[in-house]
Amino acid sequence: MTEDEFTADGDLDSRLRAAMSEVAPDAPATGVIGDIERRAVRRKRRVRESVAAGLVVVAGGGVALGFGLSSGSQGTFAGPVATTTTSTTSSTSTQGLPGATAAQSDGMGPGLHAGSAPPTPPPCKTNQRTPTTATGRFCGPAPGAGNGSGPDGACSGTETTPPCGPGVVPGRYYAYTMPGTCSGLITFDGKQWVSELPPPTVEPDSYVWMNLGANGTLGWISPNGAVGFEPYVGQTLKSCS
Repeated sequence: MTEDEFTADGDLDSRLRAAMSEVAPDAPATGVIGDIERRAVRRKRRVRESVAAGLVVVAGGGVALGFGLSSGSQGTFAGPVATTTTSTTSSTSTQGLPGATAAQSDGMGPGLHAGSAPPTPPPCKTNQRTPTTATGRFCGPAPGAGNGSGPDGACSGTETTPPCGPGVVPGRYYAYTMPGTCSGLITFDGKQWVSELPPPTVEPDSYVWMNLGANGTLGWISPNGAVGFEPYVGQTLKSCS
C-alpha cells in the first residue's frame, strides 16, 4: 500500500462513524441506567400485583367451597382447595356440590321451606270406639283406671287375670293404670316390662291404653302420647334424677 492510499484510508473511521450516526443516532450518555432501573421496578411491581390477585382469588374460592361443603350433607371440609382461575372459582364455589340445594342454603333440610309447618293430622272419626294413633293424633275414648289390685287399679304383681295377669289377647287395648315411677318397671300379662322412656322424676299415676302386638311388642297410647316397653331380663333400671 502506498502512502497516498494509507492517507486516504485514514478517513475510513470518521466516515464509518458518520454513516452509523445517520442510521442509529447515539443514545444519550446520561439517564440510560436510571431508565432501565425504573422499567425493572415497574415490571416487578406488576408481577407482585398479579401474584397477589391470584392468591386472593384462590383464598376466596377456598372459603366459598368450604362453606358450601359445611352447609351440605358432609358438614366438614372435604380437603384442600384446587387452584383454579377466577371464572372457574366464582362459578363452582356454590354450584355442583353434593347435596347443595336452595333449601339447605337457608339452613333447612330438603323439602322444608321458611315458614312451613308440619301437616295437620286429619280429624278423628265420629264415635271412634277403638283407641288409635294411626292418623297421627290420638282418637277414641279416653282411657280409664286399670283393674289391678293396687291403688287406683294399678297392677301389684299378684293378679291372675289380664291385663295384669296372664291371658292378654294380642291386638286388644286394655285400660291400664301407669305408675309414675322413675324405674319404668311394670307388670303386664303376668310378666315384667321396662319402659323405654320412664319419667326423670316421680310423677302421678296416669291412665293409658295398653296393647300387646302380635309380634310380642308392648306399648301404650293416650292423649298424652305413646311409649313402648321391652321385656325385663335383669337389666339395670333407671333412677330418678
